[in-house]
Amino acid sequence: MSLLFPRSAGLAAAFLALGFWGARAEETLQELVHRGPELAGLEAAGLVVETMELALGPQNSALKYRIVNPTAAPVRATVTVPLPEIDFSDPDAAWSIPGSDPVNYVGLAATIDQKPASLSVSQSAVVDGKDVTAALRRSGLPLVPVGLFHARLAGLTADARARLVKDGIIVENGTDLAGNPIYAPRWSVRGAASRALELAPGQSVQLDYRFRSSLGLARDSVLREPLRSSKELASEVERRRADYCLDRSFLAGVDKIVSTAAARRAAAQEVVAPAPDAVAPEAAATDAAKKPPMIRMFPEANVADLQERRISFDLGAGAPTAPVRQFRLVVDKGKPTRLVSFCLVDLKKISPTAFEMRAVDFRPTGLLRVLLLGPKD
Repeated sequence: MSLLFPRSAGLAAAFLALGFWGARAEETLQELVHRGPELAGLEAAGLVVETMELALGPQNSALKYRIVNPTAAPVRATVTVPLPEIDFSDPDAAWSIPGSDPVNYVGLAATIDQKPASLSVSQSAVVDGKDVTAALRRSGLPLVPVGLFHARLAGLTADARARLVKDGIIVENGTDLAGNPIYAPRWSVRGAASRALELAPGQSVQLDYRFRSSLGLARDSVLREPLRSSKELASEVERRRADYCLDRSFLAGVDKIVSTAAARRAAAQEVVAPAPDAVAPEAAATDAAKKPPMIRMFPEANVADLQERRISFDLGAGAPTAPVRQFRLVVDKGKPTRLVSFCLVDLKKISPTAFEMRAVDFRPTGLLRVLLLGPKD
């Protein structure tokens, strides 16, 4: 499921300003930032995180932990996984929300020792640091404003809408064709999924989470030429270099995809003429006069139908203070025809689409950004 508001700014606006953007700006989606459970709380209860595995993919992602109780007493703790925060206060933002459940909007599910484990999911809405959850629930409005949100808002009395405006919960954002005001939300949604965990002395458990990936999307890329060399887009290109640690081989891969696509299009547009001795001179001259001009391929066109896809995961959020004894990361780009880049080292290719990193006594830190680039699906 994708959201929802009129359009996104930033890259789409830059493309539009230069006249290079072939699709509508509202087809640009911003990814949510995923994160793992609050492991520091488990440490405080005396538990140890022995292993951590993170697998990121364009459709689904997973987290696996081996949790150990090294103490001589039973330990009971609550493990909490914050859901990605969604800020609806910018009416021009278009978020990529992968799930259809307005509460568990990333489809988070858990198992303990490979057995399904139920999760208690909570949700709140905040405006300028103030919790407005109760006000929204009294109004019958969902905290994640998708689907029938605007119809429900329109169904409120004028006084009820006026109270929401006065409290800063919604704001006027233009008018419809009939001249009626359109309202946009001003809140951010925060969610969390919790589960009690109880371990006997010396016991270890495997805690697994699976969720649907929030996939950012741009229906073109500044990394292709001539956009990559454009002065107007220089800041966007440099931001991608920093965020995804792009190297020369990645950019060479982009150029190869584009040049191959351009060659295929040019070949498809060629008109194959009959052999000269098979046609009378008079007929050949007439055919030449009737032959349509060749279609010119402008370099500005996105001839390869390139699309950028992005995944973000905050490795440092909720990470344990002690190093994880065994850490494993797998990034799967989904299709062999896609390029992938992210800022980690010592990577090993383990399949035509997947790359692996392993580390010992690893401290997860920082925001991991993954860029996938290739032709549209």
